Order: sequence, then structure tokens, then C-alpha cells
Amino acid sequence: MTAFARRARSAAAAVCAALGITAAQVPVAGALPVPVDPTNPEVAEQWANPAIRAGEGKRAELVLVDVPSKAENGMFHVKLRVTNTSDDTLEGLTVTPRRGPATGSVWDQRVATVASISEYATVGARRELGTRLGPGQSRELTVELGPDTLPLPGAAVYPLLFQLTDEDGQTLDTERFHLSVPAEDRPLRPDGAHPAGVTALYPISAPVDILPGETGEAPEDPQLVLASETLAGEIAPGGRLDTLVETYREATQNPEVGLATCAALDPALIDVVDRMSRGYIVAEEREPAVEEPKRLRDSWGDSAIDRGTPGTGSADAAAWLDKVRDISATGCTVALPWANTDLNAVARTGDPWLMREAIERGPFVLGRVLGSTGTMNTVVPGTGYVAADTVGALGWADHTRSTIPTEGLSGSWERAVAHQREVAAAGGEDAAGSRPAGRSQSSLEQRDLAAPAWAAAPAPEHTVNVLVPYGAVDAEAPAAAPNAEDPHAAPPPAADRFAQLAPGIMAVRYQDSLAATLATVGDEPETAGYSNDALRFDYTADSAQARELNAAAAVQLAVQEAWTYEGQPASEPVFINPPAAWDADAAATLLGTVAELLAGGAAYPIAFASYITPPVGTAIGTATRVGTPYPDPSTYSDSEILAATQQARFINDLSTLLAPDPSIALTRYGFTLPLRRDILTALAPAGRRSIEGYNDAVTATSERLAGSRATLQDLRASVTLIPPGNVYTRTSPSSPLLIVARNGMPLPVDTAIRYSAPDGVRLNVPESLRIPARGSVTVQMTADLPQEARSTDLQLYLAGPQSHAISQPVEISVRTPRLALRGWVLLLIGTAAVALALLYSIGKRRTRTRGAPSTGPPLIDDT
Repeated sequence: MTAFARRARSAAAAVCAALGITAAQVPVAGALPVPVDPTNPEVAEQWANPAIRAGEGKRAELVLVDVPSKAENGMFHVKLRVTNTSDDTLEGLTVTPRRGPATGSVWDQRVATVASISEYATVGARRELGTRLGPGQSRELTVELGPDTLPLPGAAVYPLLFQLTDEDGQTLDTERFHLSVPAEDRPLRPDGAHPAGVTALYPISAPVDILPGETGEAPEDPQLVLASETLAGEIAPGGRLDTLVETYREATQNPEVGLATCAALDPALIDVVDRMSRGYIVAEEREPAVEEPKRLRDSWGDSAIDRGTPGTGSADAAAWLDKVRDISATGCTVALPWANTDLNAVARTGDPWLMREAIERGPFVLGRVLGSTGTMNTVVPGTGYVAADTVGALGWADHTRSTIPTEGLSGSWERAVAHQREVAAAGGEDAAGSRPAGRSQSSLEQRDLAAPAWAAAPAPEHTVNVLVPYGAVDAEAPAAAPNAEDPHAAPPPAADRFAQLAPGIMAVRYQDSLAATLATVGDEPETAGYSNDALRFDYTADSAQARELNAAAAVQLAVQEAWTYEGQPASEPVFINPPAAWDADAAATLLGTVAELLAGGAAYPIAFASYITPPVGTAIGTATRVGTPYPDPSTYSDSEILAATQQARFINDLSTLLAPDPSIALTRYGFTLPLRRDILTALAPAGRRSIEGYNDAVTATSERLAGSRATLQDLRASVTLIPPGNVYTRTSPSSPLLIVARNGMPLPVDTAIRYSAPDGVRLNVPESLRIPARGSVTVQMTADLPQEARSTDLQLYLAGPQSHAISQPVEISVRTPRLALRGWVLLLIGTAAVALALLYSIGKRRTRTRGAPSTGPPLIDDT
């Protein structure tokens, strides 16, 4: 460790002490009840250590505009921009270049970024701005540096700092980056050093703004409806995604770069671009999922929904996919989680189907669209780490046993439902175990959080590899297995980067410091949840170009750290894992660095498949701790997880309610599949781990969940009961009650009428009820009510197979008039009435006989 690094690390330790924490005693932050703005004091220190670079950029900003990637012969120039961010006029501004001792490791580099200005002890010539700056004004200046003004002795990586001061000598801002000084007339790697192995992921991902609330159709996909043309702009020539792909295709023309890299593709992005290529529309509002029948007079005055405008990016989508197909056909690919969703958040919903959609489907989407599934049984978490209670669900990434290629997840769903019914019939618990067997409240209103264990998968048949930083998994050293053939033989070598998380699930680790530094590239630098919070700060304090240079320097330093010499054991390969939201400039810089290190002999390429596969005979340790030891402020809040959980449960209830129909191509799982994907997209971390992007990401999550919930409410309302009126008057206790059950969905539903009523009331309803697709049935039932009650209030609703409410409850009041007496009373009254009528008739006939003249023989008198 260099003297500079020791002093800087001591400064960092002092910062931790000032905050009352140490690296070994950092509190682990649990999920907050609701999302909290990064500036809120409750979480602010988790995002940025307040003792680091305090006050910089408040009155003026210093931004790097241009600098060479390395200093040739110790000569280079730096172009800077000074901007007045205050309300006052600034004058007497000066810029002073400074540097610290050569940096020896990636950790030292991170410490240098937060070190005090005095640690940059070598000071160059001061440069005056030479003009006053009014509020909001900017000016650029160029600083020429060389051996006389700021010496950079020897081949090394140096930390540079440019200090902006005012006329009183107060520091207004700093700009910091690392610069490489190459060796003259000799290779990058010193004599006697063995090169380091290098492999890199190349993420290609972007948020997809499908309007929430889509439902499935068959045999074709529904029409794609996007909220904007943002994605079309990214895949158009010169757009971010197009440039990422072109940069990669050009770089991998070098066979060594092609071998050392693997394109990490977002299956949600690939799927949407494929649909875009077949046509799409852009609209602000989606057509209703359920079209209610209307009479002509009811539709008068209604405002029609904006049906949208045709999208303009179909041709670009097809062209872009052809380029990605070329990458897939000629090189390595691996699927990211669906929409690069947060797997820890998905596991917290306790829903296995969401987790399966997140990590099981991806490779098969790549295979369908691109022609190659890529690397199988591999999980690349978007957050970088996995929580301990997420591990059990990672077994769904065992793609070798997946039935998706032959039947999608619909077949698995049907078998799970059939099994659930068998368990219920046998009197056992359902798959959810702790949930009640029946309830009048729908899942959308239930307010209990799930257990992540509910999403657990069976143990994989083939190992699932999970990429995580070293600090996110601690492992015990593996026990050396005895050699049966030669007991005196040396034990097999241990591969430090591997650790067994669970049966069939293996962690493949990589360097934390390097990944945390790479995470800061791009317009919205990310705060890695696994990074030491004592070294966190607002990374936008340095310009995007400065952060790109730091990332390139970090790769070079990581390679240098991995060099070994004669007699030393081989080092672990260097794994480069950039953030999925990076930009094309950062990608070009890192690919250029990798190419240069390979060409200069400092490193040699290792295939991604080799990096994630333990060498034969390797001993693998068992994990003793899983998850970040540091607070992660970007974790999804309980309220967000609850909303996602409610919707996932209701989607399951709704899917189970639907009945498969051989005459309809659409399956019940396929109908609700897009709604599940809405939840995964809502839990996607794009921008969430950035101070600048957090609030927008929270809003996007809320809006998508709200849009999806609205559709679920519409679907719920389409399966409903329609009573003849709120008050039902029956003529007798045996009079039937009539009610209509309606279904507006494209599949039949198997349901049952459930009710809640006062004690002593029994409603005699059919055991089950099938309502045809987009149809209705009339149901007849009777009610046993207390004799003394003239009116009884009932609440009726339709429930699914597990007796969980689906429809909104309807309330009716059943009234029985007092004259509506029981049957035996009516029989007596009827008999008496008939008798009285007969007596009256006989008496009247006799009266007529006495008063009239005789027309026949006299009546015989029995007396």
C-alpha cells in the first residue's frame, strides 16, 4: 500500500469514526415503510457520507471537458469549464492542478477519490481564470501540464485533482480523476510478471415503456402500445442502444476482445423490439381490457379514447435486431433478469411465478428472437448482490429442466393448479400455506406481506451460477477431500471466487471495489448497495468524463493487482461488470482499455463460460453469510412490495378463476402474463440506485403499479353479480331469489357464489358455477331466514376455487311480508275458506227453493 493510500485510508477511518461507525459495524438498513427522498436526513448518510467533499459545487462548479486517456511522455493538456452556480458575481477565480502518489490498487483509487485536498501533495502552477463570472455564466480554460509543471514520474496510474478557488483562497469545487502514464519503449507488464486473466460483461439494456395493463391474446401477441418513442430513438442510428451494439461489434472484430467479453442482453428489451419490428402504436391511454356492452343511447356524449398514432421505429427495430442476431451468432451472450428487475424485491413478493418469469424465461426469449439461448443456468442480479432470503428462489434459473420451450409456463401453471386442488380435496393446505382458505376481501385489499420462502424453487438438477461481489458472500475454506488413490497427494486447489450458497446454487464472486467504481459511469451514477458507505458520496461531483477515466484506470489497476510472479499461486481472473444503464461513451472507453491490456500483454482473455465454471477437481467452500453488510438505500420499500404482492396474488386468483377451453387458443396463464410482467418492470432498478434518478424511478414504479392495478380492477368488475334490485321482496319463504352472474373476460370462469349474512341466515347456492366467455347466466337460489325477521341484509360475491373473493360484493335486502305465512297455515286457511264457501252456497240454494213455484216432485224429507 502506498503512503498516500495509507494516509487516505486513515482519513476515511476518521470519517467513519466521526459518524460513529466502523467498516465491521455498519448497520444493515432494513426496508423503509415508504420510499424516502435521498436528501431526507433519515437516509441521506446512506447515499453520501456528509464528511466527504462537503460544500463542493455549492457556489461554482468545475467540470472536465477534455483530457487524453493517458499522458504521453508526461505531457498532456486538460480542458475545464467553470460555471457560477451562485446568485453572486465571482471574481479572482483560479484553478490549481495537484496530484498524489501513484495508486497501487482499485481500493486505493476509491480512497483517493474521497481524500482531503492536502493529500494531493504535488502542486502544479496555478492558472487564473482572468474574468469575472456572473450568476449562471460559464467559461472554459485549458491547462497545459508537463514534467516541469506537474511531473508524473515513471509508468503508473496517478490520482489528479484540479482545485477551483475564489479570490479569498476558499475551495469552491474540485474535479478528480486518475490518469495512466505508460512506460516508454517497453511492454505494459514488467519482466517476470505473469499476465492476469480478464473477462467482461457487456450489458445491453433499456427501460421499455409499454403502457401498463396489457393482457394476453392468442394466437398472436396483442398490439404493442408504447407510451413514447423513447425506445425508438435509442435503437435508431446514432441512438444509445444502436451505438452500444455498433461499438461492441466493432471491438469484437479483435478475436481476443471477442473471447474476453460476453453480451448481457435484457430479454424484455429484445422481446419488445421484436414486437416493434412488426408494428406498434404510441398512445397516452390504453383501450379498456374489458369492453362493456352499451346501448346506442348510452354512448351518446362519450369521449372516445385516443387510439394513438402509428410508431415510426419499426424499420429501425428490425435493423437493430439483425445486428444483435449477429452478436448472438458469433459470440457469447447471457440473459439478464427480465427488464433487469430487482430479484431481491421480486423474492419479497413471495410469488414463484414472478420469480420464474424474472430468471427462467429470459434465455428462451433470446433463443426465439435471436436464434441462440446463450449461456444457461446463470443469474446476473441487477442490484449486484442477492439477499439471503432470495437464494432459495434462484433455483428457478435451472434452465436445463424448464418446460418453457415446449409449453411455456402455462403447462407448469396447470399442473400446479391441479396439484393445489388435490391437496385441498385431501384437506391439506394450499401452496401458500399460511393464507386463509376463504375470504370476502379480495387479494387487492389484503395488507399482509408475503414470506420470500413461498417463492422458493426445488433444488436445481444442474448448478445455477449467481454472479455477486466478494463482500456480498462470505465463505469458509473448503475441507480438503482425501485422495483415495494417493493419500499423500496434495489436496486440490481451492478457487476463491466460488462459494456454495445452497444445494445446486453457487456464487461466482468478483471484486467489489472494481464493480463499485464501474457503477459510477454514465449520466446517473449508481450507489452500489454492496459498497462501503463510508466512501459513498454524490458521484456527480465529478464529471461523466472524469468517472469514465476512473473506470478505465480501475480496470488497469485490477489487472496490475492480479499479476503474479514466479513461485506465487495463480491469481483469480479480473471480472468486469459494468452497470446495465451505462452509456456508449463509457462502453467505448472500457472496451478500448480491455483491448489495450490484451494487446500489450498485461492480460489474456478468459471466456465467460470459463470464469463461471470451476476447474475440474476444485474444492468449493460453503457460504457462511449472504447479502450486503452495508445499508442499501435503494431497496424497495414495504409499501411498494405490498402493492406488488397484492397484484401478484390477485393475478394468481384471477388466473385460477379462468377455465381452460380447448376451443379457445388463449390460455389462462397467457391472458394474465403481461400483467405479471408489469410487476417485474415496476421493480426494475433503472435509475433507482442513483441519487439523481431515485425520485423519478419511484414515480415510475408507482405509476406502473397504479396502471396495472386499474386494469385488474376492471377485470374484477367484469366478473360480477347483477341482482334485480337492492331490495328483493319474496311472496313466500320458498320463493327463489334470482341473480345474474356476468363474465366479460375472453375465457370462461369457474366460480361460486359466496355470501356474508347475520347469524341464523342460510343461503342455498349452487356448489359451483361456470360463466361462459363474455357471457352471463341466471342463478336461482333460496334463503332460510329467521321467522321474526321482516328484512335481512345479505352481501354476495363471486369467489375463485380457493374461496377468495374475485368480484366486488353486492348488497341486497330480502324482505318477506307478514302475509307470506308458512305453508301449513296457508293450507288451513285455504281449507276453511273452501268450507265456508260451500256452506254459503248450500244455504243460498235452499233460500231460492222456498221462495219459487214448484216445477217438479217435492224433495224427500228424511225426517
